Amino acid sequence: MPTLERSFRFGIGNLWISIMTLFFLPSAAAASRRLAARTFSQRSAIRAMAVLANVPPRESSHVSSLSTRSLSSEATSDKSAALIFEATPLGSNGADLLDGLDVYTVNSKDDEHPLSVYGIQSETPVKYQDNSKLRPILLLHGRTWSSVPVYHLLGGPKNAASGEPSRSLMEALLEEGLQPYAMDFRGFGGTHADETGYVEPMRCVSDVESVLAWIAQRHGMDSSADLVDKLTLLGWSQGALVAQLNAQQPARPFGKVIVYGSIYDPLVRYPREPLYTLNKPNATYMENTFDAAIEDFTLEGTIPPQPAKLFAEAALASDPIKAVWRHLYQFNNCDPARVHLPTLVVAGDQDPYAPLHVQQELFCNLGRGCDRTWSILADCDHAVHLLEGRERLTKLIASFVNNGKQGEYGKIY
Repeated sequence: MPTLERSFRFGIGNLWISIMTLFFLPSAAAASRRLAARTFSQRSAIRAMAVLANVPPRESSHVSSLSTRSLSSEATSDKSAALIFEATPLGSNGADLLDGLDVYTVNSKDDEHPLSVYGIQSETPVKYQDNSKLRPILLLHGRTWSSVPVYHLLGGPKNAASGEPSRSLMEALLEEGLQPYAMDFRGFGGTHADETGYVEPMRCVSDVESVLAWIAQRHGMDSSADLVDKLTLLGWSQGALVAQLNAQQPARPFGKVIVYGSIYDPLVRYPREPLYTLNKPNATYMENTFDAAIEDFTLEGTIPPQPAKLFAEAALASDPIKAVWRHLYQFNNCDPARVHLPTLVVAGDQDPYAPLHVQQELFCNLGRGCDRTWSILADCDHAVHLLEGRERLTKLIASFVNNGKQGEYGKIY
């Protein structure tokens, strides 16, 4: 009898499970599918928001009325036509910031992504064949802000008429006889983010090569390696790491490199992402803040409150949303011993991001056989080019670029 009772209960139990499976599991599966679809939709929306947050409405654009602005028609494509400069925060809100600058669009050699490049008094490019003293220099910005507020603060004829002293490094270098250009990495200022929505070090390296090739071509310096060597690359802060990676490439399209306020540290190793993951990245975006814009000004008396405030306002106008870097482990490939060209290492003596003992490590391990210069600027922190006494940095850069330097095999640059 106990055996029969157990069998009966077991049969009833199986029947109950079958009924539950028949009536309830389809509903549960459907609910699960709806939840998964909703989650995927939300993630897709977040990723789209991260990419498109950098794109305000086109109708707010008023930059095209600037007489000082020119968009290059030398490098255009269907992709660049869709990702127009006026649809970026800088393009729609930065008319005053762009005063005195020429704005160009250069397509990346890899995927035709449009990159915004800024020149000054460059609409009619001087050819090297007509002026052998021509020395173009390309400036790379750092981790957070576009090149326009960083390198052209309070520049342009409108600001000059107001009486506020210019803090534009581009204007200062032009006065020293150089031909300065600056560019925005993907997702910064006037350059749209790409489909990933992220900024990657080696992608920046490739984009820098595209812009350098464009500069060499427009100045008639692309016909030989000797002429390309007249170009100089300058990177500031995290942009100095990008410049260093460019300098380590075997076929670099420039002859001198300046690593300014570099955050290089041989003891810092960025982790790699896991190889295998199921979850899609939760791509969110963060707004930049006023306090973040002025965090580089740490020494009392080095910059008055008004220009510091104007820098913060300009930085937030060009980059209201923080660009997100990924694959930072690519910076682990920075190796000073692989830099074999004339190099200037420069930083402020009180730069919290570039302590002198680390700058010494960087300088002393540069590749042998090339001229190299290490300069320490007294009473300066991270953003020397915006501070009082910034003329010292300008003179230092101009001297390094204009004076002959010995590279590998005794070659003079």
